[in-house]
Amino acid sequence: MHSKLISDDMKRTTVSFEDDHYAILEKWAEKDIRTVPNLITAIVVSVLRGEPMSVPTNLDKK
Repeated sequence: MHSKLISDDMKRTTVSFEDDHYAILEKWAEKDIRTVPNLITAIVVSVLRGEPMSVPTNLDKK
């Protein structure tokens, strides 16, 4: 029942990324020990609040 209350207050959307950009998000999410969708949510919320995001370095290196 609790999850139903949370889902009623949330909206969902779909976002598409190029493969190389998604790979960077995957590496960042792995460093933060979270999923890519949770990372994207954190990024968007931080931007909306006007808070700076600390992007890890060397994420685009293969």
